[in-house]
Amino acid sequence: MIRRNRTRHKVYFLSVILGIILFYNEFLVYEIQVYKWSLRKCTDCVVVLLIADPQILGYQNENYKGSAWAIWDSDRYLKNTFSRAIRHTKPNVIVFLGDLMDEGHIASTEDFEKYKRRLANIFDTSDDIMKIYLPGDNDIGGEEDMVSSHIHNRFNFAYTQPDTLVYSTATFFKVNRLTQLIPSAPKDAFLNDYAERNITNVVLSHMPLLFMPGTFVQNVLKELSPQIIFTAHEHKAMHISLDTATDQLSKIWILPPQETALYQLRLDMGDIHELQVPTCSYRMGMANVGFGLAYIDTQEKTLDFTVLWLPDRFYQLWLYLFSLGLVIIFSVFFICGICKNNHIAYSRVPI
Repeated sequence: MIRRNRTRHKVYFLSVILGIILFYNEFLVYEIQVYKWSLRKCTDCVVVLLIADPQILGYQNENYKGSAWAIWDSDRYLKNTFSRAIRHTKPNVIVFLGDLMDEGHIASTEDFEKYKRRLANIFDTSDDIMKIYLPGDNDIGGEEDMVSSHIHNRFNFAYTQPDTLVYSTATFFKVNRLTQLIPSAPKDAFLNDYAERNITNVVLSHMPLLFMPGTFVQNVLKELSPQIIFTAHEHKAMHISLDTATDQLSKIWILPPQETALYQLRLDMGDIHELQVPTCSYRMGMANVGFGLAYIDTQEKTLDFTVLWLPDRFYQLWLYLFSLGLVIIFSVFFICGICKNNHIAYSRVPI
């Protein structure tokens, strides 16, 4: 009886440990991370949430044993983090900076539709929030292969919207370095005097621009006159500034990982600021992942930017492996104990 009680207590203790690990990994760790974010209130700002390179896993490359679980876990991680970002930032605009799908450029029509439904489920938002979608090289090709016009048209049909969109005091231009697309700018988008501006020009591009200069970049700057550029693709957070007076880069800075400072940039000093947003998917092989958050204040001529760094999912998975090891060790000792107790000793009978 004593031994049974001890076993029962051990099972109860192990169950409590497993329950705590499960609660921490699937709920508490996300809530703790939220309190590390730098948020602010701004009644006159345009609040922009930036989603870069989610690259939801596809079915062709993920064809190993356990791939269904890997896809489910990756989607669930994105959904858990995005829902908290929406709840706490309350954005006016959500920008998807490309590479929505990992295998969009090679997907069949049937798979593409499945990926689109999964994305809609992961990034579920109300209709009153403006959503802007850019294609990346994993969506339409262009890096390791050529951009397919058919695949590109399929993406544009799935996410039909103009290449120039306006929300309040911010004008967003979708440029595409892969296809050399530069949208036409409305006349009131151009600036002559920063002090008199009442519109902020924002260029959106999947591929980096200022760090990779060329004729295309020169045309973007000349035709769209942006003060802010948001890009992705590199899977890390960077700030690059171009001094328009000298036409030289004045700053190249990698934002420190896991630092949650709110960086303020002036928009009336003659500089063009490019902010690269890190990937939000832990499956991209980066140690630090997150969402970008920007407060665009046209009246004050400022941009406040921060990265909403996300929990390390691999650390959580290691915790699960550790707990699985505990269960295996306990089970082995438990079974050995039962076998020992059930052992029958025989004694020699005298003849």
